[in-house]
Amino acid sequence: MQIPDAIAVRCLVGREPFPGTWVALTLECAEDGTKTALSFVFGPAGEDGRLILRREDVLAQARYLDERVGLDYGNVEERWNGRGWLSVAGAAELRHQLKLTFADPPLWQASTHRVAAARALRYLNERDGERFSIKVENELARKVALELTSPGPGNWLPERLHKPVQELLTRLARRDLPALIEEGVVTPETASQIEQEIIEYGASPVIPPDIALLLTSATADGEQAWTIEAPLWTREEGPSDLTLWIHAHEHESGLELELRGIALT
Repeated sequence: MQIPDAIAVRCLVGREPFPGTWVALTLECAEDGTKTALSFVFGPAGEDGRLILRREDVLAQARYLDERVGLDYGNVEERWNGRGWLSVAGAAELRHQLKLTFADPPLWQASTHRVAAARALRYLNERDGERFSIKVENELARKVALELTSPGPGNWLPERLHKPVQELLTRLARRDLPALIEEGVVTPETASQIEQEIIEYGASPVIPPDIALLLTSATADGEQAWTIEAPLWTREEGPSDLTLWIHAHEHESGLELELRGIALT
């Protein structure tokens, strides 16, 4: 089914325009009795929260993801069944967009795209807990059914953990594993596994910029405890596909961090 020539949307936070944010569009495809979803992200919205999603831009993004990234996004209009979802882009979508700009090959105009995605991620974090919504402002064909939804939870790293996690990532980039073992932050076995994974991946770890903390997610793991996932920042890729696993626990005596491993995601 043909994608509409234009979908005019307005992004809101509460009842106010949400400038600088991005929009997530998901198209449902029904093939051979199974349903799959193709996801796209566009932005940034203007100062009035408005953005126009154009057919040619959707098709261009599909071609890029299919031909350059290697995802199965070919023949999107032949596969689309007319159903889909629209929402303000959440943290997961924006984190993915930011990582794409560091990919090989990067998105077109990667530096501009990167700045816009990073800014949107900061906006989303600053307005965390508020209600995000989206409105379609033009009429679409009757066969087009786009459901308006809300972004999922951001799983943001608590602000009080920013400094200690940044320090841990910095020490790892400096290959300070012997001292971390001595301090009980990582076991010798885990340290060896982390070193081996980095060598096999062919990465050169570097000290991550501040934006790395917004790419880091934290999931509650008991009272005053979190499981943290942070991308390993490298000279070659920026945020790489290697993800560090960290456990944080706040005790009366202070914060305890444990580096539990690394995995390819």
